[in-house]
Order: sequence, then C-alpha cells, then structure tokens
Amino acid sequence: MKLAWQQIPSTTISELLCLTDLDGIVIDTEHGCFNNETLYNCIQLITSKDKKCLVRLTEVNKTLIRLCLDAGATGLIFSTVEDMDDAKLIHQLCKFPKFGGKRGLGLVRENKWGYGKLVNDPPIIVAQIETKKGIENLKWISEQKFDFYMIGPYDLSASFGVAGDFENKKYLQALTKVQQMIPKEKMAVHIPTDVKKQLKKYENYGIIAVGMDTTAFLEKYMEIAKNA
Repeated sequence: MKLAWQQIPSTTISELLCLTDLDGIVIDTEHGCFNNETLYNCIQLITSKDKKCLVRLTEVNKTLIRLCLDAGATGLIFSTVEDMDDAKLIHQLCKFPKFGGKRGLGLVRENKWGYGKLVNDPPIIVAQIETKKGIENLKWISEQKFDFYMIGPYDLSASFGVAGDFENKKYLQALTKVQQMIPKEKMAVHIPTDVKKQLKKYENYGIIAVGMDTTAFLEKYMEIAKNA
C-alpha cells in the first residue's frame, strides 16, 4: 500500500492528492493543524474517492478516535507507542465488542447512517515506533497484534542523537532490529524527502507513505522561482 502524506488542513489538498496513482492518504494531525470539522471533511472526501484514509493521532483520545472511525477512516496510526496500557486501550477503543473491543455504536457515516452494515470489521491499526524506548520495548510491542508497525525515521534518528542522518550506524542498527523482529509485510514507513534514494531500505514494506504536501509544494515553487 503506497500513500501520500497530508499536513495542510484543507479538503482541496485532499482532493489534489487523490488525483495521484497512490492508494490513499495519511492525514497527519500530529504536525498538521486540523480542527474536528476539517478532519471529518477530509476523511469524507478521501474515502468518497475510493481511496484509503489513515489518520495519524498523537494520543489515545477516545473522542478523536470515534470521530475518525465514525467518519469512515480506513485506519489509524498511533504516534510513539511505548506503553503496554496504551497498546491495550488502542485496541479497545478501535474495535467493537464483537472483536474484543469497547467501541460504541451509532448511526454514522461509516455505516451509512444505519442503512449499511452496522458493525464493520476493525480498522487498520498502526503502532508507530519512533523512539529509543520503543526499540527497547520492541518485543512486547510486536506481540500486541497491531496490523502494522511504522518506523518514524526523523523521530527515531533524533532519539538516538543523529537526527535526519539515515546512514548513521545507530539508526541503521535500530532499523535492522525492527526488520529482524517484524516481517516486512507488517512494516510501515513514511519517507518525506529523498524518496527515490530511501526507498530501497524499505523494500517490500506493507505500507509506504511517500513525500509530504508541504515539502512538495515548497520544492516545486522553489523550482518555479528559480526559473522565473
């Protein structure tokens, strides 16, 4: 699954990214300034185009999880999963009782306001591994039955004191540990820049998010400005 990455809180950006051949979009609420209405509208637009929509959340927040799933999000990415209690709570809040969770049921967009299947299968749930502590606790994180485990290259490299240096020995050792413990098809990664150069490291990963709306916009306009 190859996905675009959206930080700009705009349905216009969502619509533009849906025009690519990628499978869908990750909405990044950690570094993007989305209010609830804009978030809902972006999810609605992306999924209405038959694209997958994953939302990256910064915390295990019951209200925000419910908003995203009720709107029809394909899945959720949870930033910095390090704690056993958080891992268990994530599964509880994302899954209906039929699947072992405690998610509440309402007549919402996800089930066509009661005119579709009421209890849908669980969403794609992704645990993000992006700290030294996450690497140290990798064994039990890998046992929590997340659908995918996502590498956060910038935060992970920063936690080892080598921010943005993806060729550094410390970062590569951490990456190797993850790759040895978790099958590649269960791995996910976001490659915001130097996509072509970095892709080979993450070959055969289950989810690869490429680029970022903000940097793509800036890079293109810098190119235009240079030639103006």
